[in-house]
Amino acid sequence: MISIKDSISSLKLHTLLIFLVCFNAYALNKIPDFETTRLKSTAGTGVGSVLMDEATILNPAPLAFFNVGSFYLQKSGADSTLGEGDSKSLGESDSVSFIASDSKGRVNGSISYTKKTHRFSDRKRWGVSFSSPVGDKSALGVSYRITTDNLSENGINYSEEKYKQTVFGVTHALTSDFTMGLVFVDPFKARPEDTQALIGFQYLYKDFISLMFDSGADYNQPLSETILYRGAIQAKIFKDFYLRAGTFNDKGKASKGSGAGVGWVQPRLVLDFGIKNTKLLEDEKLAQTSEEIKETSFSLSYRF
Repeated sequence: MISIKDSISSLKLHTLLIFLVCFNAYALNKIPDFETTRLKSTAGTGVGSVLMDEATILNPAPLAFFNVGSFYLQKSGADSTLGEGDSKSLGESDSVSFIASDSKGRVNGSISYTKKTHRFSDRKRWGVSFSSPVGDKSALGVSYRITTDNLSENGINYSEEKYKQTVFGVTHALTSDFTMGLVFVDPFKARPEDTQALIGFQYLYKDFISLMFDSGADYNQPLSETILYRGAIQAKIFKDFYLRAGTFNDKGKASKGSGAGVGWVQPRLVLDFGIKNTKLLEDEKLAQTSEEIKETSFSLSYRF
């Protein structure tokens, strides 16, 4: 006959197993993509913008429109909770990044290193990019990145995944106030789930308001299932402060959210602060559970 003590022990064991299974299910969600502080504040929008420090992160082509060097440092943190309004914490994550860029020559280059932890897993990525003008109003660029993921569900058992990806970018100035960009992410399918084509636009109104819009999809899949929309606005306040806000909806990653931030821009120094809220939707095809991620980020860029 089974004793009461044995029954209680068995119940505790089953409860523990259920908890571990549930926790591991939530721990399976992928490591979020790295973004600069500015990109977080615009909810990732910026394919059509002329940005320098984002060359190895988003679109490498705009680097050709600058004539300076830059050192960029960033520190970010995030907290994850269960979706559907549940406040149960799934753990914290953080990332650090360093980017060095030089756009003083005919061929412009940038190199970056990023380390990101997400619960028990971590990602290290090296990236290099090159860009060159093709006429007075256009530029072409290419990025090459090497990523190492150390993945774990429990902090004990780890698996390593290493992959190399290429990103191609194009930027064209339609007018002095209207720019567009094209980006092709991982067209050689090093990781087929990352393959994507993006198009973006930015319109500057009277050197005061910037309107940005991106759209894209995985062209190897039905567009209706992987379509992505992002939109953002930037307003110049006083002489050197910029307020930014954006929103996004990504069907391919079953996620949506918003961002906001502020930037202080000087001739040599740029300080940015941004926040981003992301809601991951439950998706059986992606093996993804519902989750809410709140990120904060601070960066410093020195131009010379």
